[in-house]
Amino acid sequence: MTTYQARRMRENFEAYLYLAPAGIILLVFWFLPVILALIVSFFDATALMPISEFKFVGLSQYMRAFKDEEFVKSLWNTVNYAIYSVPPTLALSLLAAMLLNSKIKGRAFFRTAFFLPYITTWVAISIVWKYLFHREFGLMNWFLTVWREDILYSLSFHQFGGVPMKLSWLSEPAGIWEMIFHFNMPALPGGVDALIAGPSLALFSIVITSIWRDIGYFMIIFLAGLQNIDKSYYEAADIDGATPWQKFWTITFPLLSPVTFFLMIISGIGAFKIFVPMLIMTPNGGPEYKTAPIVFRMFEVGFQGQWELSYASAIAYILTIIILILTFAQNKLFGKKVEYSQ
Repeated sequence: MTTYQARRMRENFEAYLYLAPAGIILLVFWFLPVILALIVSFFDATALMPISEFKFVGLSQYMRAFKDEEFVKSLWNTVNYAIYSVPPTLALSLLAAMLLNSKIKGRAFFRTAFFLPYITTWVAISIVWKYLFHREFGLMNWFLTVWREDILYSLSFHQFGGVPMKLSWLSEPAGIWEMIFHFNMPALPGGVDALIAGPSLALFSIVITSIWRDIGYFMIIFLAGLQNIDKSYYEAADIDGATPWQKFWTITFPLLSPVTFFLMIISGIGAFKIFVPMLIMTPNGGPEYKTAPIVFRMFEVGFQGQWELSYASAIAYILTIIILILTFAQNKLFGKKVEYSQ
């Protein structure tokens, strides 16, 4: 072995030595559980059952999920949560970023204030918002009373007079569109009625909480994107007499498309993985199981008394497949419209 080869071998060994701690942690706590969960999902097994008693059942656990009424409900709850949380969060984050990218007083303070909720734990946020949504003492019902009496009636919107003074925000199973337009949604095959009726008021309350928390994080990323746009584009647009809307639509929005696309992907994935606020704000799946997302159902069958690890593993892989399909569809639909060069 030459001196050069010996030095290269020593350098490689040192590099592997530095990588070993992280590699071992990833192997033990990530790759190994992922592989074991996939294997277990093809068996009929519960926690603490000896491996010798595992019974191979093929895809039965996967087929069982789509016959499970609670799982189907949790699937539609998750879809509703994603639909009503992701687009408003992106739009409001972009609006906040554009406002805080201008030369306004207290800009640093507002940037910090918007970002603070994101670094607060979901548990603390959920407990605070649970009090805000309290039927008797919560601020939300106080705001609703003010809105109803001082704004709607002053605008002659008397048709909303039927709205109760106090809403049971976190215990109301009716869809928000059912409540607003006063119709009763009949049950449709496959639970499609859940999409037409909209998320239950209980789930929509959690959506509001989620939007409030995530705006700051997305706003910071949008801000970075806005500050990366060359100012000469706006100077040229000013010379041509472009309006603020024209500058936004023809300069800001296209050049922010890589950031928007990235945020759309990660927020979509995050929406399908939501779990903690539902567990804290509406334990047991909420009214009529209208707030339980897929991860909640997985947690329930796997770790809340039932200990059906095989079925929970199958639900986990169904969720993984759904996220992969969603990400692939987003990439096909919007990936080609992203402007990566300025």
